[in-house]
Amino acid sequence: MKNPRVFGLTAGVVGAIAVAAALVTAGPAQGADRVPTIGARGYVGGSAKVTVTGSFKISADIPINKQASMSDGEMTWLQFGASGADEPNMLLTVSSDEVGFGVARGKAMATAGAEDCTGDMVVGERQINGNYSCKGVTSYDPGTGQMGTVDIEIQFTALS
Repeated sequence: MKNPRVFGLTAGVVGAIAVAAALVTAGPAQGADRVPTIGARGYVGGSAKVTVTGSFKISADIPINKQASMSDGEMTWLQFGASGADEPNMLLTVSSDEVGFGVARGKAMATAGAEDCTGDMVVGERQINGNYSCKGVTSYDPGTGQMGTVDIEIQFTALS
């Protein structure tokens, strides 16, 4: 059985827009072992500190995109920055049993496997905080056209 505090993440891009999504299994679906429930809400502020080192680099504090972020009580989409932009951006998705994210800068993006990431998220009444760390994950660098590896560190806050 996997440690319920160990989260594996994957990311993807659809078409010319860097749309990244990752899936994480959070262990047994009981009590504190579940992915935290996020009730329906909109977002008024927040940011993500994203650091990517390796075959491509990102070091940025990215503001939440309030218009593109929402929770409907079953799914949550937190968009930091603008998807597909040349500037760094991140999409975080959360359901009752999965957490996913993708980081990108233009067409440069990363893909992580379940064994590559650890992390945790705390959901409060008006704030969500999370930290994730992924080591040696597969990435794509459009500058070279080559696959490579990166390490990813993410700290985020979303205010509702």
